Amino acid sequence: MRETKFTLNALLLVVLIFSAITFFFTVKLYDMASRRAVNDYYPIEGTPYAVRYSSQQPNGIYEGGKTTGVLRLEGRFGYDWGAAGQEGVLFLNEYRRTDFGMLLSQVVRVDTQDFRKDVLLTDTILRGRCASGELVCLGGAMLPADYPKTNCLCRLYAASSGELRPESDRAEVIYLDPQSGEILYRVWDDEALGSEFEARYLARTLREVMG
Repeated sequence: MRETKFTLNALLLVVLIFSAITFFFTVKLYDMASRRAVNDYYPIEGTPYAVRYSSQQPNGIYEGGKTTGVLRLEGRFGYDWGAAGQEGVLFLNEYRRTDFGMLLSQVVRVDTQDFRKDVLLTDTILRGRCASGELVCLGGAMLPADYPKTNCLCRLYAASSGELRPESDRAEVIYLDPQSGEILYRVWDDEALGSEFEARYLARTLREVMG
């Protein structure tokens, strides 16, 4: 019986590794096939700054217009979900891609006086502001672009973390002060990654969420 169990575990390991290798090459081939000239410029929430994605210029945070903008901080930052800014500070998702093609996110605070970047939360996604203005993040979460519920690489990555649950909608909802970036409130929710997130957390004030 013990030998049979060992053989089954070994077979499952081989299948998992083979699936990971297949996914890796699929991602690489897709990236190679989708390369094209890109020069996208996305303003950040009423500030003079924008996030640039470009195949001709460095990616990062720029100040000024699309044709005259000056690079202030190089990096791969998000714009579509949670980029937020106000006087003196920017809050963004910063992305990095692993050797196996996974896209990971961390929440950063950027001081626009000296453009110093501070990492606030890893494996976390900034989703936007709630009704009272605080920043709302999802901690212990992986990006939808990684297809965490079906991607075996996500399960391998999650094995190194005690909080990641890629097979479920469980995540930690974290509220940040929109100036300092300090954590004001945090709560685990088994349905945080579900379709009701915006109504439950973004459309309400922090006081309402705290109850």
